[in-house]
Amino acid sequence: MQTFDPDEETPYVEPEVGEGVQLDQDVVEIDVERALELLDRITTDLPGGGESREGQRQMVGAVASAFSRGRTTVIEAGTGIGKSLAYLVPAAMLGQRVVVATATKNLQDQLCAKDAPTVAAHVKGVRVEVLKGRQNYLCRNRVQSLGGGAQLSFDDGTDVPKGVADQMRRIISWANDTPTGDRDDLAFEVDHRAWRGLSVTAQECLGRSRCPQGQICFSELAKDRAAQSSILVVNAHLYASHLASGSMLLPAHDFVVFDEAHEVVDIFATLLGTSLNASRLRALASVARPLLGPEFAPRCLELSTAADRFAAAALDQFERNELTGLDESTTREFARCSELVTAIVEGLRTLPTENPDAEARKIRALGPAVHLSNDLVRVGSVQEGEVLYLVRRDREVDLELSLVDVAPRLREDLWSKVTAVLTSATIPDNLTSQLGLDDSEVDRFESPFDYQTNSLLYVPDNFPARNSPSAEGAIVEELVALINAAGGRTLALFTNRAVMNRVAEAVATRIDTEVLVQGTLSRQRIIGEFRDSASASLFAVTSFWQGIDVPGHSLSLVTIDRLPFAVPNDPLAEARRAKSERPFYDVDLPRATMLLAQGVGRLIRTSTDRGVVAVLDTRLAESSYRTAMFRKLPKMRRTRDQAVVREFLTELRSNSQ
Repeated sequence: MQTFDPDEETPYVEPEVGEGVQLDQDVVEIDVERALELLDRITTDLPGGGESREGQRQMVGAVASAFSRGRTTVIEAGTGIGKSLAYLVPAAMLGQRVVVATATKNLQDQLCAKDAPTVAAHVKGVRVEVLKGRQNYLCRNRVQSLGGGAQLSFDDGTDVPKGVADQMRRIISWANDTPTGDRDDLAFEVDHRAWRGLSVTAQECLGRSRCPQGQICFSELAKDRAAQSSILVVNAHLYASHLASGSMLLPAHDFVVFDEAHEVVDIFATLLGTSLNASRLRALASVARPLLGPEFAPRCLELSTAADRFAAAALDQFERNELTGLDESTTREFARCSELVTAIVEGLRTLPTENPDAEARKIRALGPAVHLSNDLVRVGSVQEGEVLYLVRRDREVDLELSLVDVAPRLREDLWSKVTAVLTSATIPDNLTSQLGLDDSEVDRFESPFDYQTNSLLYVPDNFPARNSPSAEGAIVEELVALINAAGGRTLALFTNRAVMNRVAEAVATRIDTEVLVQGTLSRQRIIGEFRDSASASLFAVTSFWQGIDVPGHSLSLVTIDRLPFAVPNDPLAEARRAKSERPFYDVDLPRATMLLAQGVGRLIRTSTDRGVVAVLDTRLAESSYRTAMFRKLPKMRRTRDQAVVREFLTELRSNSQ
């Protein structure tokens, strides 16, 4: 097991005996019949009376068996199974703490606000709590230090812009009433700079014992509540950080559920690695300079210019499509930045402070500085089984260090310590081997929805190949015809943002219904507008392929512009291909199939939903590997005739009016 890394988060400390919830020490044999009776009581009490779903009942039995026997289990539960209740019911009956880790915030919110409390209300003594990373909570100490002064400033001494300052004052006022301090409980959309000025990362935190506000700290109180939980909901990123820390971030537990399990491999590969960019270097120089004074001013200024040179070198390397490792120029600038960071860290360590406020500013600078220094060391000495590569985000190039294969680490540090249930609507064929669960079989429970009656899968005939110069124009023509037939009500999914923007612009000029485009509004607002509209179309990219739940009155057509294969030069995919004897079938096809199934799954969300999925890529109908993809898709009727699709969509539009 890895030792605790203070760069990750403050270690979890178990409360004194008597303070935490007292859970049974021995594993309870869950009575499946009693579990099904509990499920029936819960579903009967749901609005509308609920319904009995055979797949959900089978899954309850599978999860109960896994928990009772201490056997890690992987479950593919088709859309509509109701998998949340299927694992929460046995978890509530277990008598021991169960951690539920989700890959998306949407599911975490659903579990915390709806599903888990519903189950807990039917089982005496079950307590549900949620725990997030420290930066999600308001810092009372920063609020106190800023107060309501006329002019707010950031840690580097710069003034806060008026609009941001106004938001910060609203948050400071909110701090007097909020019981949680959780950013997600704010009633307004907050500028990231405003929240950043009133929260701290784990590295910046003074710690409960040293902070004047430590006993009423929102983050620490959330940890106290976690100690009282029998079902604790977290996100998979926090759980991965928990593992990276040597399993020291969360309360003790022997059972964990990973929902949206198809995301676990990449989340763990990233969180067990690290990343850095020039912005972090500039931020350290900016914060350290006013603290360290004239003696260190030249080094801080040089770090800023060295960070600029490093950013330019990394960008030049990226634009030459040299994405793996660092070239000579980038390595040289990286080394100079490392030297300067080491000197500044030492200066901060030995910096004397005259009062608690100065000590707090020092700690808020030193923690991230040490974190950055450690990351520079790790990136500078890539180990076997890791890959260092460049990724462009916004205007800057990031260095990413990821694990190529997470299986050995998970075998040693996770599966040998906990009993896990991993579940998703789509389980890639290679998931168990990627996770180091080679001996685990996958239980599969079919969706209760009638896809044959309620849906069509359409791949156009005589359509240009996706790499053809005429493909984009053909996509526009198809979308215009299909969206007009559907009367809007379309989720158009793309694999490339630039293509999405061009196609959206072209389509919008040729249809009468509204076109919404990802990036023009916040994620939540644009989803809300799409749900509320009876005729809008939403054009979106990768993050909207999963976790979006839109009712039938707003959605009758899902289009996918191409099969979502990774780009050929994706460095992490290339590293994984190099380890495989059948790279396409072991790396590329499972990932693309999983993403395709997630995209297709946006269409039918209830038993009454009806609609069409149009995949504008003829490979789904003509390639040698199409059968492998179809095995993971719902059993929908298929057609290549656009006229059939337009007739079906027109009928749906008429019935909805």
